[in-house]
Amino acid sequence: MRDQYSIMSKWVGNSEQPLVSILCDTYNHENFIKETLQGFLNQETKFPFEIIIHDDASTDKTVTIVKEFADQYPLIIKPVFQTENQYSQKINFWSDVTFPKAKGKYIALCEGDDYWIDSLKLQKQVDFLESNEDYVITWTDFYNKKGIELASNDFKNTLPSVYTIDFDNFLVPYCTYTLTCLFKKSAVDILDYKKFTYCKDNTLYALALCNGKGAYMNFQSAVYRWHTGGIYSLKTPFFQRYSSYLNVKEIYENIPQAKTKNIKKNMDLLLKSSAVEALKLVNEKTIDNTEPKKVIREYLAQASFSDKRKFIWRYIKFTLRR
Repeated sequence: MRDQYSIMSKWVGNSEQPLVSILCDTYNHENFIKETLQGFLNQETKFPFEIIIHDDASTDKTVTIVKEFADQYPLIIKPVFQTENQYSQKINFWSDVTFPKAKGKYIALCEGDDYWIDSLKLQKQVDFLESNEDYVITWTDFYNKKGIELASNDFKNTLPSVYTIDFDNFLVPYCTYTLTCLFKKSAVDILDYKKFTYCKDNTLYALALCNGKGAYMNFQSAVYRWHTGGIYSLKTPFFQRYSSYLNVKEIYENIPQAKTKNIKKNMDLLLKSSAVEALKLVNEKTIDNTEPKKVIREYLAQASFSDKRKFIWRYIKFTLRR
């Protein structure tokens, strides 16, 4: 690993005014956070960057590891340590903790269990946005990691070198993952973001796309980890589908630019898949099945006669198998 001054020696400009703020949220990532931080510090840039790492009261050794790195790179790493878990209190990390601390013109995102592998990732994305003023946000390709196995996405062969994203193709294909995102800070009003009840990364992206185009850059810059300790991966398939539906529905209903056929189609597909997953839970007596029943009613209320018949038949077959 390079030391702090080796990293900063290539920077042009005031190191106290970073061009990019890297925001990283972490919780109980002791097995991953070292690799994540190394990926940040391996970035070779002509501009200053800062790393704002927010630990949400981890109960393992994550804090110790972060402190060790912060001690070695005090001019680059700006840690935020919580003493009480914020996620459990439904506090949004981005709007309430890390975004207000970011000094950069650009913000890059990466969770504490993912990591970057391309040392020129930031430089490539910043160069693109600096040269294309009508674009405000970028993503790249990435690998998926399960255990020790690395798997590529289909995007490398199916998308062009630069794939322009707007509300007519946003979410199709779903290539806009948080770990590769870099965007203009001015493109998102954090007060607007806080107004959303079901806010996710898609909400952030949608707000940015109101102010310019997005670009998917087809090079593999990062690794997305699938592991049992991931907050999202621990949720049931129903929760995953339904929370995504509520998120996209809220975007569609509250952002005028998002009222496109593409977003409506995605919203309808998410509702249908949520209802299908709800079928598996609706007769469970060990859980609160209020929401699954609600989703099924909502889906049937707007489904065509043909789709209703198929859905009811699916329900009958599922019940008979139990």
